[in-house]
This record gives sequence, C-alpha cells and structure tokens, in this order.
Amino acid sequence: MTGWQLRLWRRSLLWSRDRAAEELGVSLRTYKDYENAERVKRSVAMATVTLSLINVMPALKSDQLSKDLLLQMLQKMTAEVSGKETGNDFGR
Repeated sequence: MTGWQLRLWRRSLLWSRDRAAEELGVSLRTYKDYENAERVKRSVAMATVTLSLINVMPALKSDQLSKDLLLQMLQKMTAEVSGKETGNDFGR
C-alpha cells in the first residue's frame, strides 16, 4: 500500500487525519509521514483492512451488503495488503 492509497482509504471512510491516526494508534505526525511515504508498513496496511471491516459490520448486520460483494471487497483488500494484485484498482 502506498501513502496515496492510505490517503484514499482514509477519505473513503470520511475520516480526518486526526481520526485515522487515533484509530491506528499513532501520533498525527507519524500518520502524516505514512501518507507521504512511497510505501507504508505492512502492519499499517493490515490495520486498514481490519478497520474497514469494522466499519462495514453494521451494513452486514442489516443486510445492506451482499455476501458476494463482501467477498469481493475482502479479496481486493487482502490482495492489496499481501502484494498480490487482482487486476482491480481498489483504493487507487
């Protein structure tokens, strides 16, 4: 995951940099460094997947999100974190 992708992820959740830093458990300065980095740490990329899933859980409980769509989202997110591109530009 690149810093630019991290920024897009944050914006997709409608979070400020302060909120993203808090959710990731880092200082605002460190978070800003992540967004400006060519590549972010794998642990940060994995944390974004976890936080994305937590954010999607209410939609799952109310059947607003189909299982097929959830599976597609998971495949895209985990492929991005593991460095195995799926051919899709999720988060880019």
